[in-house]
Amino acid sequence: MAGKIVIVPIGEVDGGILESLQDSIGKILEKEVCMGQALNPPDFAYNGRRKQYFSSAILLKLKEVEREIGDRVLGVVDFDLYVPSLNFVFGEADLENRVAIISLCRLRQEFYGLSEDMEQFKERVLKEGIHELGHTYGLGHCSNPLCVMHFSNRLLDTDIKKASLCPQCGKRFKQGRLSPD
Repeated sequence: MAGKIVIVPIGEVDGGILESLQDSIGKILEKEVCMGQALNPPDFAYNGRRKQYFSSAILLKLKEVEREIGDRVLGVVDFDLYVPSLNFVFGEADLENRVAIISLCRLRQEFYGLSEDMEQFKERVLKEGIHELGHTYGLGHCSNPLCVMHFSNRLLDTDIKKASLCPQCGKRFKQGRLSPD
């Protein structure tokens, strides 16, 4: 599987978090990871009634990011995301266009009125980043609750899973095979 991963900050995103994400994703997925040009906040995707941003609209913008064939793009935002059928999403991916997005907003302890835990926050960001990128490589959701490709319905699901692919998903990833779902 050729191609690198391009991380694109959208709006204001902490540089330390982006660096940590870049280093860790590269090591875990064994891919070259670089930082792309930052994009302005996507006012076009904001829903004032919900006070959230429509993630699918931002994905359409991300597919315009300049890159080489085979590259994946991971957008990172620090505001709340949604899709119409859900209250919120931690992230979303578009397999066909090989772009994904994650939100840092609900991954922070402080969002829930708890004390800051920077290490836990970085781990959550990494897990969600790998999860959404996994979709861009054709991986579906995994039934193994410890696999990074397991669906996170709530933050506890993210905390339980590891920041790595289970043996089955890892094999499919290395072979470039799509998962059935």
